[in-house]
Amino acid sequence: MHSHHSHSGDYCAHGVDPLNSMIDRVINLNFQTYCLTEHIPRVESKFIYPEELALGKTSDDIITSLETSFKNFMSHAQKIKARYAGKPDVRTKFIIGTEIESCDMVHIEYAKRVMRENSDILKFCVGSVHHVNGIPIDFDQEQWYNSLHSFNDNLKDFLLSYFQSQYEMLTNIEPLVVGHFDLFKLFLPNDMLVNQKSGQCNEETGVPVASLDVINEWPEVYHSVVRNLQFIDSYGGAIEINTSALRKGLKEPYPSKTLCDLVKKHCGSRFVLSDDAHGVAQVGVCYDKVKKYIVDVLQLEHICYLEECQPPQNGISLKKLPITRFVNDPFWTNI
Repeated sequence: MHSHHSHSGDYCAHGVDPLNSMIDRVINLNFQTYCLTEHIPRVESKFIYPEELALGKTSDDIITSLETSFKNFMSHAQKIKARYAGKPDVRTKFIIGTEIESCDMVHIEYAKRVMRENSDILKFCVGSVHHVNGIPIDFDQEQWYNSLHSFNDNLKDFLLSYFQSQYEMLTNIEPLVVGHFDLFKLFLPNDMLVNQKSGQCNEETGVPVASLDVINEWPEVYHSVVRNLQFIDSYGGAIEINTSALRKGLKEPYPSKTLCDLVKKHCGSRFVLSDDAHGVAQVGVCYDKVKKYIVDVLQLEHICYLEECQPPQNGISLKKLPITRFVNDPFWTNI
């Protein structure tokens, strides 16, 4: 079993447990592959989260603290990887990567430099979008609304901007794993009224957003998604099925079935699995539910996972695991 995306309380302000405690849980669950992917630091003061204000007296202090924390993560992750590499009784292979911050082009260029300068440690990245129009969309409901307000409360324009930001990240980084593809849905209010033609919200002519398939509702949005998936396909990237949406109360993981069907059509049906854990209790979270989603809803023939090349080769490859082996993995007896 695999997870390609994780965080910890040691190196993430909204993480809740030490990394070593999470690793103990990973090994006890008998994961085959577990990827360590703390966030690359944000390097501009306007992108500092409220939860990070305690990290320093000034913005510069906070940014320095984030950069130091990331260096400490890389060192810690290497020790974990080395500690378990030679233990025959531990099945888990650890791969070190990072989740990039694609707030803007400054951060995209910074991520490229960090990846390049630490290529001996960071073997891949999870490419994600957490901001739309410079405003975080997964921090809380208020910030999500602030982002929507910046588009004059037009959901179609909001989505187009989200997928355009994703495209800029994709074309500049070419991340091997694309994280929580439809993160925008986390705080999307089901009862918000949306005009089906214009995308304008809270109009009397609107219908509840829960009754819409927002990807297929507007051709411009649909074509943006297909464009992004076709580009991911062009360089061999994979789409993450992320179970954190389920633990946060959504009905589907990231991405939705609508988007997964498009991945099957336009991106070679290349999916990897992630728990996006931020603490011990979230390791392998909702994997029992996502197994049913993968097998019964999506009816996938295989799931992909990352494997690090053995010396003297230096790199990483995307492998396919047949669903018959996936459902019979010894991991499931521990979950």
